[in-house]
Amino acid sequence: MKIINEFLSNKDIAVIGASTNKKKFGYIVFEALRKKQFNVFPVNPHNADIEGIQCYPDIFSLPKNVRAAVFITKPEITLNVVKQICNRGVIKYLWFQQGAEDKDAIAIAEQNGMKVIHGECILMFIKSSIFPHNMHGFFRKLFGKYPK
Repeated sequence: MKIINEFLSNKDIAVIGASTNKKKFGYIVFEALRKKQFNVFPVNPHNADIEGIQCYPDIFSLPKNVRAAVFITKPEITLNVVKQICNRGVIKYLWFQQGAEDKDAIAIAEQNGMKVIHGECILMFIKSSIFPHNMHGFFRKLFGKYPK
């Protein structure tokens, strides 16, 4: 929980793989963070903006104050972006949503001193999260499966 709380203490979060499609998880995470008053920086080379918020084509275009990123990408894209993040040296917290995880990306990030979260859904940890993610969190707490 310590790293999760540290991650969420960052008010500026990049959403790598953010989407304009309201049915895709890249949009759902983007919108949930935005509604919780995070400064969200969508990263997707195929969009100029999402809901009127500038979309960045890559991590090199992000403002330097962005120190946390959540990945909603295919694993092969995750690996390439993690390598770019290591070269840039600004982002320190990485959250790999299920489906975006890549074991090599996780290892590279950890070897470069980044704090990594994987195997957890960010929507479970945003206060007053949306259904069904809030229920997942409730049952995981109930059965002792919630991170400590």
